[in-house]
Amino acid sequence: MIRNLLIAFSCMLATASFAQPIYNCRDGEATFYSETPVENIDAVSKNMSVVLNTTTGEVVFIVPYTSFKFKKALMQEHFNEKYMESDKYPNATFKGKINERVSFTKDTVMQVTATGVFNCHGVDQKRTEKATITVKDGKIQIKGEFKVALKDHNIEVPKVVIQNIAEIIEVKFDAQLNPYKK
Repeated sequence: MIRNLLIAFSCMLATASFAQPIYNCRDGEATFYSETPVENIDAVSKNMSVVLNTTTGEVVFIVPYTSFKFKKALMQEHFNEKYMESDKYPNATFKGKINERVSFTKDTVMQVTATGVFNCHGVDQKRTEKATITVKDGKIQIKGEFKVALKDHNIEVPKVVIQNIAEIIEVKFDAQLNPYKK
Protein backbone atom coordinates (compact mmCIF):
# COMPACT_ATOMS: atom_id res chain seq x y z
CA MET A 1 0.00 0.00 0.00
CA ILE A 2 2.70 2.49 0.99
CA ARG A 3 4.71 1.54 -2.09
CA ASN A 4 1.66 2.26 -4.29
CA LEU A 5 1.11 5.63 -2.59
CA LEU A 6 4.74 6.60 -3.07
CA ILE A 7 4.49 5.66 -6.75
CA ALA A 8 1.30 7.74 -7.09
CA PHE A 9 2.98 10.59 -5.21
CA SER A 10 5.98 10.43 -7.59
CA CYS A 11 3.77 10.26 -10.67
CA MET A 12 1.82 13.31 -9.55
CA LEU A 13 5.06 15.23 -9.09
CA ALA A 14 6.43 13.98 -12.41
CA THR A 15 3.39 15.30 -14.25
CA ALA A 16 4.33 18.80 -13.09
CA SER A 17 6.93 18.88 -15.84
CA PHE A 18 4.07 18.64 -18.35
CA ALA A 19 2.52 21.92 -17.13
CA GLN A 20 -0.09 20.34 -14.93
CA PRO A 21 -0.77 22.54 -11.92
CA ILE A 22 0.70 20.52 -9.06
CA TYR A 23 0.88 21.99 -5.57
CA ASN A 24 2.71 20.44 -2.66
CA CYS A 25 3.69 20.81 0.97
CA ARG A 26 6.29 18.97 3.04
CA ASP A 27 5.73 20.67 6.39
CA GLY A 28 2.00 20.40 6.94
CA GLU A 29 0.68 19.98 10.46
CA ALA A 30 -1.28 16.98 11.69
CA THR A 31 -2.48 16.72 15.28
CA PHE A 32 -4.45 14.19 17.24
CA TYR A 33 -6.22 14.32 20.56
CA SER A 34 -7.48 11.60 22.90
CA GLU A 35 -9.63 12.70 25.82
CA THR A 36 -10.43 10.43 28.76
CA PRO A 37 -11.30 11.03 32.43
CA VAL A 38 -7.86 9.67 33.39
CA GLU A 39 -5.58 11.45 30.93
CA ASN A 40 -5.61 13.57 27.80
CA ILE A 41 -3.13 12.74 25.07
CA ASP A 42 -2.20 15.04 22.22
CA ALA A 43 0.56 15.03 19.67
CA VAL A 44 1.72 17.18 16.76
CA SER A 45 3.53 16.39 13.53
CA LYS A 46 4.93 19.14 11.33
CA ASN A 47 6.09 16.66 8.68
CA MET A 48 2.90 15.95 6.78
CA SER A 49 3.45 15.83 3.02
CA VAL A 50 0.63 16.74 0.65
CA VAL A 51 0.41 16.73 -3.14
CA LEU A 52 -2.59 18.19 -4.98
CA ASN A 53 -3.31 18.10 -8.69
CA THR A 54 -5.56 21.13 -9.21
CA THR A 55 -6.71 19.89 -12.62
CA THR A 56 -7.99 16.49 -11.50
CA GLY A 57 -8.59 17.18 -7.79
CA GLU A 58 -6.45 14.20 -6.82
CA VAL A 59 -4.80 14.59 -3.43
CA VAL A 60 -2.33 12.54 -1.37
CA PHE A 61 -1.48 13.04 2.32
CA ILE A 62 1.37 11.17 4.06
CA VAL A 63 2.25 11.52 7.76
CA PRO A 64 5.11 9.49 9.29
CA TYR A 65 4.05 8.20 12.72
CA THR A 66 7.52 8.83 14.13
CA SER A 67 7.13 12.54 13.34
CA PHE A 68 4.47 12.99 16.04
CA LYS A 69 5.82 14.78 19.11
CA PHE A 70 4.24 14.29 22.54
CA LYS A 71 4.55 16.22 25.79
CA LYS A 72 5.84 13.05 27.49
CA ALA A 73 8.62 10.99 25.90
CA LEU A 74 7.16 7.76 27.25
CA MET A 75 3.87 8.44 25.43
CA GLN A 76 5.76 8.91 22.19
CA GLU A 77 7.64 5.65 22.73
CA HIS A 78 4.44 3.70 23.50
CA PHE A 79 2.63 5.28 20.54
CA ASN A 80 5.32 4.18 18.08
CA GLU A 81 6.25 0.80 19.56
CA LYS A 82 3.05 -0.59 21.10
CA TYR A 83 0.10 1.01 19.34
CA MET A 84 1.09 2.13 15.84
CA GLU A 85 3.95 -0.36 15.36
CA SER A 86 5.78 2.32 13.36
CA ASP A 87 8.53 -0.07 12.24
CA LYS A 88 5.91 -2.21 10.51
CA TYR A 89 3.46 0.56 9.51
CA PRO A 90 5.49 3.78 9.15
CA ASN A 91 2.85 6.17 7.78
CA ALA A 92 -0.76 7.24 7.89
CA THR A 93 -1.95 8.05 4.36
CA PHE A 94 -4.93 9.33 2.45
CA LYS A 95 -5.19 9.09 -1.32
CA GLY A 96 -8.33 10.47 -2.85
CA LYS A 97 -10.10 13.04 -4.94
CA ILE A 98 -11.91 16.27 -4.13
CA ASN A 99 -15.57 15.81 -5.03
CA GLU A 100 -16.45 19.43 -5.75
CA ARG A 101 -15.18 21.60 -8.58
CA VAL A 102 -12.82 24.21 -7.11
CA SER A 103 -11.43 27.22 -8.96
CA PHE A 104 -7.80 27.31 -7.88
CA THR A 105 -7.08 30.40 -10.03
CA LYS A 106 -8.94 32.98 -7.93
CA ASP A 107 -9.03 33.78 -4.23
CA THR A 108 -11.77 31.79 -2.52
CA VAL A 109 -12.75 29.88 0.61
CA MET A 110 -14.72 26.71 -0.01
CA GLN A 111 -16.02 23.76 1.98
CA VAL A 112 -15.28 20.51 0.13
CA THR A 113 -15.34 16.77 0.58
CA ALA A 114 -12.73 14.30 -0.58
CA THR A 115 -13.36 10.61 -1.13
CA GLY A 116 -10.55 8.10 -1.06
CA VAL A 117 -8.69 5.52 0.96
CA PHE A 118 -7.37 6.30 4.44
CA ASN A 119 -4.68 3.92 5.65
CA CYS A 120 -3.86 3.79 9.34
CA HIS A 121 -1.94 0.98 11.04
CA GLY A 122 -1.91 -0.96 7.77
CA VAL A 123 -5.71 -1.00 7.43
CA ASP A 124 -7.35 0.63 4.40
CA GLN A 125 -10.70 2.31 4.91
CA LYS A 126 -12.72 4.06 2.21
CA ARG A 127 -13.77 7.44 3.57
CA THR A 128 -15.30 10.74 2.59
CA GLU A 129 -14.03 13.62 4.72
CA LYS A 130 -14.74 17.36 4.87
CA ALA A 131 -12.11 20.07 4.49
CA THR A 132 -11.84 23.78 3.90
CA ILE A 133 -9.81 24.96 0.92
CA THR A 134 -8.59 28.55 0.93
CA VAL A 135 -6.95 29.98 -2.19
CA LYS A 136 -5.18 33.30 -1.65
CA ASP A 137 -2.41 34.99 -3.60
CA GLY A 138 -1.55 31.83 -5.57
CA LYS A 139 -1.24 29.63 -2.45
CA ILE A 140 -3.59 26.90 -1.31
CA GLN A 141 -4.45 25.95 2.25
CA ILE A 142 -6.23 22.68 3.04
CA LYS A 143 -7.56 22.37 6.57
CA GLY A 144 -9.89 19.90 8.23
CA GLU A 145 -10.62 17.40 10.94
CA PHE A 146 -11.99 13.89 11.25
CA LYS A 147 -12.25 11.04 13.74
CA VAL A 148 -10.48 7.69 13.79
CA ALA A 149 -11.91 4.72 15.70
CA LEU A 150 -9.07 2.55 17.01
CA LYS A 151 -11.04 -0.67 16.41
CA ASP A 152 -11.48 0.21 12.71
CA HIS A 153 -7.71 0.02 12.25
CA ASN A 154 -6.90 -2.93 14.52
CA ILE A 155 -5.13 -0.73 17.06
CA GLU A 156 -5.15 -2.68 20.30
CA VAL A 157 -4.94 -1.03 23.68
CA PRO A 158 -3.90 -3.25 26.63
CA LYS A 159 -6.67 -3.62 29.22
CA VAL A 160 -4.43 -2.16 31.92
CA VAL A 161 -4.43 1.25 30.17
CA ILE A 162 -7.81 1.10 28.40
CA GLN A 163 -9.09 3.99 30.56
CA ASN A 164 -6.15 6.18 29.46
CA ILE A 165 -6.86 6.18 25.72
CA ALA A 166 -10.07 7.19 23.96
CA GLU A 167 -11.67 4.69 21.59
CA ILE A 168 -12.12 7.47 19.02
CA ILE A 169 -9.27 9.88 18.28
CA GLU A 170 -9.79 13.41 16.95
CA VAL A 171 -7.43 14.27 14.08
CA LYS A 172 -6.83 17.72 12.59
CA PHE A 173 -4.69 18.75 9.63
CA ASP A 174 -3.50 22.02 8.11
CA ALA A 175 -1.30 22.31 5.02
CA GLN A 176 -0.07 25.37 3.13
CA LEU A 177 0.58 24.29 -0.47
CA ASN A 178 2.69 26.10 -3.02
CA PRO A 179 3.21 25.45 -6.73
CA TYR A 180 5.52 22.46 -7.15
CA LYS A 181 9.07 23.39 -8.18
CA LYS A 182 11.61 20.84 -9.32
